[in-house]
Amino acid sequence: MKKIFLALLSIVLLGTGCENIDFGDTNKNVNGPAEVNTAAMLSGAMTNFGDDRGRPYRITPTLNVQYLVQYVYNDEMLYADYAGSWVNYYVQELSNIKEVMDVLNDPESANNSSVIANGSIDNQKAVAMIWKSVIFKRVTDLFGNVPYSEGLNPEILTPKYDSQEDIYKGMIADVKAARDMIDPSAAGVTGDVIYDGDMEMWQKFANSFLMSLGMQLTKVDPGLAQSTVTEALGNAHGVLEDASEDALYTYDVANGFTNPWNWMRPADYGVSAEFISALKGEGFTSNTTMDERIQYVTDDPSVPGHPYGFRNYGNTENTSPVGSVLIDPATQLPILTSAYTYLHRAEAAARGWSNEDAGEMLKMGIMMSYARGAAIYGVEIGDGAAYADARVADMATAGELTVIAEEKWVDLFPLGYDSWSEWRRTGIPALTPAADAINDGQIPRRYNYPNNEPSLNADGYNSGVGALSPSTDNNTSRFWWDK
Repeated sequence: MKKIFLALLSIVLLGTGCENIDFGDTNKNVNGPAEVNTAAMLSGAMTNFGDDRGRPYRITPTLNVQYLVQYVYNDEMLYADYAGSWVNYYVQELSNIKEVMDVLNDPESANNSSVIANGSIDNQKAVAMIWKSVIFKRVTDLFGNVPYSEGLNPEILTPKYDSQEDIYKGMIADVKAARDMIDPSAAGVTGDVIYDGDMEMWQKFANSFLMSLGMQLTKVDPGLAQSTVTEALGNAHGVLEDASEDALYTYDVANGFTNPWNWMRPADYGVSAEFISALKGEGFTSNTTMDERIQYVTDDPSVPGHPYGFRNYGNTENTSPVGSVLIDPATQLPILTSAYTYLHRAEAAARGWSNEDAGEMLKMGIMMSYARGAAIYGVEIGDGAAYADARVADMATAGELTVIAEEKWVDLFPLGYDSWSEWRRTGIPALTPAADAINDGQIPRRYNYPNNEPSLNADGYNSGVGALSPSTDNNTSRFWWDK
């Protein structure tokens, strides 16, 4: 983080003790921008979040929920207990958001014509606040207690680790405030690479995101979970209701901005036998119907795939290749969708939080998932109505919450972060840990804190570890909403 470099700089300055010297303009970048461009900084925060790639930033969560099998360098699939990383989130993304908010909260800079040209001040603030919470949800869902209230202050070199409870309450409050701050009649936000300045869509996004925040708390704070979900669902601005409204990253391939799954070396991974069999209706979930979404999950649905969690795989004939369209450089990547929102609505109805019909919401969620898959991946898979009807029927025998959670698992592919958070919350589907696990045989519940935190911020780190159960910094310890 930025504070790390400030600390190192302080040490250097303390050690020099030289006379004061005026170096003039020596350290000024005369070619750099004279002021912060809020549109560029907001776009950068969104772009970097959409571009997070590599094993810890993209692959590992998909392995934890057994979407994929890892054939080479398979420590992640076998649950190796190693330090995680949050540098991208704090340094490349949240720091941008802070710069934007600093400009917008300063009356003098906010009234600059170049800032006003990027959209109304309140609309810019709202989108920045929402996106800040999108990033922080990722960070706290990975690690637990993390720097939040002091984490973006460059004057504080050892920020406190806020409790996850306080972080969630802060995110909920911020997203509500941002939603209510938006004025669709005012100028939309320049630099918005998600909705291109459509402020009504940001209001809907905010409500759908609030539902995700609330649902994550069902295990630890059912009251806050229910009130957050029902407030968002009842808000006049609405939620995401059609695949055409989904929040998607569209990649600028010509300028080197590509789908982060394009980074993956296909020969190193395959679709797991568990996921393939579940999609075929022959696996360990309650589904017994062929799910045509398999057409974009893998290039060859006839191949059974390899079972998850073995160190060595001798038979290459069963390798189920990851769908080539998933790793195409230009393929859009969803961040929050109408399908996921409908599935939240199904769960809310099943829990008695609304007067909606759980089965109808489940059906709409599945059909929107089919519609999104067809649109993004260009496959002919129909509208999913017949499959959805079969899954609604399964609710009578398997239970409403079980079927809904299983369908979230399928719909969220390949979004491993959200899927892993859902699995940790519900325990559904009933995943079997890796056979050759190299931890204590448990599916990971979190990422370990970055390995430099004990030395750079010992007090914060120790408080974060102390809040875990058990109080050890490993990948099987549990944090607040997972206890």
